[in-house]
Amino acid sequence: MAIPRADWAASAERELTDLEQLWQTLDVPPGYRVELIDGEIVVSPSASRWHSSAIDELIDALIDVKRKRRGWRIHTNLTVHIAPTRERLIPDLMIAPDDAPGFCDEELLGHGVLLVAEVVSPSSRRRDRVAKPRAYAEGGVPLYLLIDQLAEPATVTLFSDPHQGTYQGCQTATAGQALRLPEPFEISLDTRRLLG
Repeated sequence: MAIPRADWAASAERELTDLEQLWQTLDVPPGYRVELIDGEIVVSPSASRWHSSAIDELIDALIDVKRKRRGWRIHTNLTVHIAPTRERLIPDLMIAPDDAPGFCDEELLGHGVLLVAEVVSPSSRRRDRVAKPRAYAEGGVPLYLLIDQLAEPATVTLFSDPHQGTYQGCQTATAGQALRLPEPFEISLDTRRLLG
C-alpha cells in the first residue's frame, strides 16, 4: 500500500525541522565548520594551507572590484541560507552587498548573494562538485566558482544563470586559461594563480 503524499510530506517536514533544530544546537570545537546540506549535517575540518592560499589569491583578484562597488562585503565564514530547501552552506568565500537579505544574523539568503566560491578538498569532492552546485542554484545564487586542484587536470569552473534548481551556464578553465566573471564583476581571473 502506498503512503499518501500528504503523510509523506508531513513526515519529511518533521524530519527537516528536527535536523534544523539539531544543527542549531551543535557545539562544534574551533577549527571546524558545520553545514546542513543534502539532508545531512556535515562537519568539516579547517582548511589546508593550499586551500587557504587559493582563497587569498581569489580575494586579491576581487578586491579592486569590491572597492569600486562600495557597499560590497567579502565573507569567509558566513552561512548561505537556501530558502527552498532550508539547507545551510558555508562557502569558502562569498561576496554580497551590505543590504543583502538575511535569514538571521549569521545567514544571508542565497538570492541576495553575488558570488560564492568553494575550493575542493579531499573530503569535500562530492559536495563541492555535485551537491553544492545544485543547492546554490536552488537558492538563486547567481555565480558559483569552483576551484578544483584535485581534478585531472586541475580546473576552475564558473556556474552561472541559475534556473529551476540548476545552473544553465558552466565555463571551465585549466591553469593558464582565462576565466571571465560576468557582470557585475567584469574581470578575468588568472587561473594559474588560483590553482597554485
